[in-house]
Amino acid sequence: MADEGYITSIKVNRKHAKIYSITIEGLDEPLEVHEDIFISYGLSKGKSLTSSLIDEIREENANYLAYIKGIRYLGPKARSNQQLALYLRRQQFAEHNISYALARLSAEGYMNDRQFANQYVSSQLGKQGKGRLRIAQELKGKGISSTIIEQTMANVDEEAELEGAYKAAQKKLRSLKGEEIEIRRKLLQFLMRCGYSRAISREVMKMLENEAKKDAEEV
Repeated sequence: MADEGYITSIKVNRKHAKIYSITIEGLDEPLEVHEDIFISYGLSKGKSLTSSLIDEIREENANYLAYIKGIRYLGPKARSNQQLALYLRRQQFAEHNISYALARLSAEGYMNDRQFANQYVSSQLGKQGKGRLRIAQELKGKGISSTIIEQTMANVDEEAELEGAYKAAQKKLRSLKGEEIEIRRKLLQFLMRCGYSRAISREVMKMLENEAKKDAEEV
């Protein structure tokens, strides 16, 4: 297009009310921008725009769309930086737009891997029948740094973890059949798969054995 052109028409996108379709003299395709970008640049019919300004508006719009998409994705629950980046890539945003969105969301308090790790531990420990080893592995898979994982795991309440392991074992025990020694073996393997340490797993086994003895004595 020429170095400068003027806006010949402005239409609201039929599918997205906050998206404006702007026709510019000399531009083959309409420039589509979010309402907030439209307002911030003071765009109006007849306004003259240079090629460099159009490029700037297009880039600012892509940054902003990645940002608001990120806010919506974070709405239902906490996500890690890696999860958000993967989501925005699936939305076909360029890497530099994704970097902008992540930086802004982090600066505004929407993104915090340490906070995410703490929330994730709270939601998974006990309630989901998972021990710290499995949770740590899952956090690593979500892109959380080893330092944050180590620090977060250090704050795990051991009593809460033991209680979670005990409840998970009780529930699993109801479905196990066979000889006592085989049931013990399967239950111990189950607790280990759930990510409980050998120490906690053995402590739970001892608790269940004591309960079984007590019940037998009361019969």
